[in-house]
Amino acid sequence: MTESRSNENTPPAALEPIAMAALDAGRLLMESGASAHNVDALVAQVARGLGADRVDLRIGYASLAITVGVGDNGITRMRKVGPIGVNLRLDRAVKQLANRVQLGGLTPEQTSDELERLAREIPRHSAIFTAVAVGLACAAFGRLLKADWLATGPIFVGATIAQLVRRAMAARHVNVFIGAAVIAFVGSVIGGFGARLAGSHTVATAMIAAILLLVPGVPSLNAQNDILDGRPTLGSARSVWVVVILIFATVGLWLGQVLLREGQGNAGAGEANSLLHQTLCGAIAAAGFGILFNIGLRSLAWCTLSGALALAVRTICLDQGWSLEAASFVAALAVGSAVRVLCAYAEISQDALDVCGCIPMVPGSFAAKAILGLFALTSPSLMSGTDTLMTAVEYTLRVLFTIGAIGTGLAIPMLLLRVRLGKAS
Repeated sequence: MTESRSNENTPPAALEPIAMAALDAGRLLMESGASAHNVDALVAQVARGLGADRVDLRIGYASLAITVGVGDNGITRMRKVGPIGVNLRLDRAVKQLANRVQLGGLTPEQTSDELERLAREIPRHSAIFTAVAVGLACAAFGRLLKADWLATGPIFVGATIAQLVRRAMAARHVNVFIGAAVIAFVGSVIGGFGARLAGSHTVATAMIAAILLLVPGVPSLNAQNDILDGRPTLGSARSVWVVVILIFATVGLWLGQVLLREGQGNAGAGEANSLLHQTLCGAIAAAGFGILFNIGLRSLAWCTLSGALALAVRTICLDQGWSLEAASFVAALAVGSAVRVLCAYAEISQDALDVCGCIPMVPGSFAAKAILGLFALTSPSLMSGTDTLMTAVEYTLRVLFTIGAIGTGLAIPMLLLRVRLGKAS
């Protein structure tokens, strides 16, 4: 009762550090690639742990606005959000700090200092290690897309160099969309030219696989989750960002194809559909992107297993004659359910395992082919506009339905868990 009376008399000046500490925590989580639901929950956790009675957060694509109150007093503050990437190690550290704040013992000033320390000291994997991991992941993607074995080496080299270029451009603050076009051009040319020299029969597939590091899998899933969570404005903004990134990446790929005079390509060897092969490539791809997303090495094995589970389940479903969309839904549902069970017994980031496990199923090649098909409609030498348009529409719908199936499969276990917890409380 005594604490309640003192809270009612808390002056607005005392709320300033609480609001700013909560905003800093939310900003770091946003910049680490978290969904709006997780940002909202964490900001409320930090603000209440620091003494606020009321917390209202407005999440925009490039800013956060918070209102915190104690008793009759309240203030509103806003914070700009920087470039959004994916850093799962920082994401986990911020959530652990929020748990400490909730337990008490940390002042707003101490919380802000700790957030600054985390942003400054959380390590990232080295540039070379990350580039090699991305190269291996894209090579595994190439096999999943039925590139022949002769193309896997060039895909690895092209994706590795493309990732190094990507990091160098990010360090120089090059516009992200222009960077996507440049990176796609570099990766596709190296991968395609190398595959041609190696005698591969799947040069076009190699060019696409070498740039799959640009596929915005995390923003795509977050955009859908935000819309499902009742935040259509933020979800739409993220969706537009995803579309523009894909367009610029496809422009780079198209320029590479023009340079090499390479068409849409062909399918590869039939053994690429074997269960063991798909499972192994899914595991490698998930591990590679786990390193790219800066997940801790202790959690990397679980990411590898989640990718293996996703591709194993999807392959089994495809072998039974299911559509890609239905198989992707069941695989995402299996990953989401397994992750929830695992996280109940181990301290592992659910978001990390969900994202890394389902990344190998994001249909990046379909997206590229859809946009390339739309570009082809403007060609002066177009032979059959109707067929080209229908093909582009088909690939576009498959991308939308597959991503929707993956997002829905991941969301169901989470939504069921929320309902269960709500009934328990």
